[in-house]
Amino acid sequence: MTALTTPNPLARVTRAVLTDLFSGYTPFEKIFFPALMLLQVIVSLVAFEGWMSFIVALCGMACVILVGKGRLSNYFFGVIQNVFYLVLSLQAFFIGEVTISVFYVLTQFWGLYTWRKNMQLSRTRSGAASATLPAPGKQGVTAALDAEVAGQPVDVQTRRLTPTWIVFCLVLLAAASWGYGALLQGWGSNQPYVDAFTTVIALIAQVLMVYRFREQWVGWLVLNAVQIYLWSTVEGLGNTAMMAMYLGFIANSAYGWYNWTRLSRTGAAS
Repeated sequence: MTALTTPNPLARVTRAVLTDLFSGYTPFEKIFFPALMLLQVIVSLVAFEGWMSFIVALCGMACVILVGKGRLSNYFFGVIQNVFYLVLSLQAFFIGEVTISVFYVLTQFWGLYTWRKNMQLSRTRSGAASATLPAPGKQGVTAALDAEVAGQPVDVQTRRLTPTWIVFCLVLLAAASWGYGALLQGWGSNQPYVDAFTTVIALIAQVLMVYRFREQWVGWLVLNAVQIYLWSTVEGLGNTAMMAMYLGFIANSAYGWYNWTRLSRTGAAS
């Protein structure tokens, strides 16, 4: 692939980002993803809590959609979402949420670093890879940028956990949920073990996402299902809207599993 050279670095980056955001989608994705964004807009307006919360919600949905697609630009929306949510948590003095938000902000930059070295050209509609990029590393990063400047979107090279690592993650989930749940119970939490489980599984799924593992989507599916259950126990129109939002997250998680399985077959990931 011949590298394109554009005198203005900002113009190169801007064109690459626009390619990442708006190119290389299947007909199904062109309907499915906007539908998820529309659902988020409706939910956010029904349960409106201020413009900062509105931005957090929309950026959050955009982020998870782009993660499901395997696009590097998800981190742009992820940084905005988590920084704003960190501010909201500080204002409300939610110390636990502040701690988790700091972790999420840091993982945005961590993930950007790990993903950008492991990108591949998007597949054609037939399912075959249209081309391959150089091996991961600096050369691969440059080639990925050149491809997107040329209008060719790139996706992350995904990986799969081995059975040993799956068992390790399950044991870690059980042990950490039990330990953290006992701690929350001592602090007087209303649902200590449920809170602990949702926190731990979210952290594990986030780390798996950063390291490009497909199995993260199982974690997000379970987490979103639990969230729907929790919101179903509370009455009110706003809570019904939240359930609808998490149903959208479940749909995106299911598609993310499918797409990341497809991406993992494109080429070897390091």
